[in-house]
Amino acid sequence: MKMQNMIDKLFQKDERGYLTKRESNSLEYKQNFQLGDNLLKYVKTLAGMANNKGGIILFGVQDSPHVPIGMSNNRFNETDPAKIDQCVREHFSQELKWSSKIYKENERQFGLLIVEENDVKPIICKKNANNILREGAIYYRYRGETKEIEYPELKKILDYEREKERILWIKHIEKISYIGPKNVHLLDSYTGELSVGNGKILLNEELLNKIKFIKEGNFTENDGEGYPTLKLIGDIDGIVNASIAVKPDIIYPLTTSDLQRRLNLNQFELQAIISKLDLKNKQKYHTAIRSGKNAQVHKYSETLIDILKRMLSNDNFLNECISEFKEKQAEIRKLRKSKRKK
Repeated sequence: MKMQNMIDKLFQKDERGYLTKRESNSLEYKQNFQLGDNLLKYVKTLAGMANNKGGIILFGVQDSPHVPIGMSNNRFNETDPAKIDQCVREHFSQELKWSSKIYKENERQFGLLIVEENDVKPIICKKNANNILREGAIYYRYRGETKEIEYPELKKILDYEREKERILWIKHIEKISYIGPKNVHLLDSYTGELSVGNGKILLNEELLNKIKFIKEGNFTENDGEGYPTLKLIGDIDGIVNASIAVKPDIIYPLTTSDLQRRLNLNQFELQAIISKLDLKNKQKYHTAIRSGKNAQVHKYSETLIDILKRMLSNDNFLNECISEFKEKQAEIRKLRKSKRKK
């Protein structure tokens, strides 16, 4: 639906049948799709748009005035997208997030090359080509033209990239502080080495490739937010030092009694908090260790202490937990009583 809305806006016309949208820093019109040097010009424009905010090259539009007459040849349909992608990868430092689409209006066909704004900028040309592309050049899409970037735009990109890196470091440091340095392990996604204490675990290439795609998405503990995550189930091959295997007691060192003592709570108050926060279903903070055929010992992470202390600093939090826990217990007793009568 979003793509269709975008195309509908592109094809809005005035009373003369001219397209109302003019060429801009995100839009370029072409009559027909061509190969050879023209393909180099297209990828140059795509790279320039990706260095800005992304954009579209629309084929099938007459130049001056911009009248949508449709493509007069089939080269766009007949060209394998892999050929365009190969040209991009051959001449530019980074892959572009681009796609192609064919749009039909009445009997006329239009081609679209669509490129997203790149996550990492600037994209740099790495190879000379027919006096169209220059090695080392950074192309940028200005209003109605693509050319080598000027100082103000380059400075803006570099400042923004430095700010992104600064914010990323802050987030990493905050996470380390939150988790605790002793519980943080570092994964080198290039070599596949996972640092654990004084040893390392080496992930095989197949598993490493599965892990890498996490970088394209985000993580969430909230249901229904729709962010992609990867859940790994199974064995990790290639352990360099098996003696460094992490035991549950290291990650979850605290018993229920430890929590009570550290938080100065009685058993009922702690049960109320555990129930409200559903901690026994939060693997980050809790695990159950089997101590017999049907018995379990509940263990908790050290990081949970600081979280609960912050929550307990709110005067109403504990009272809310107790009130909800009492209601829940009353409902359970009522249900059990009802079952016994039946």
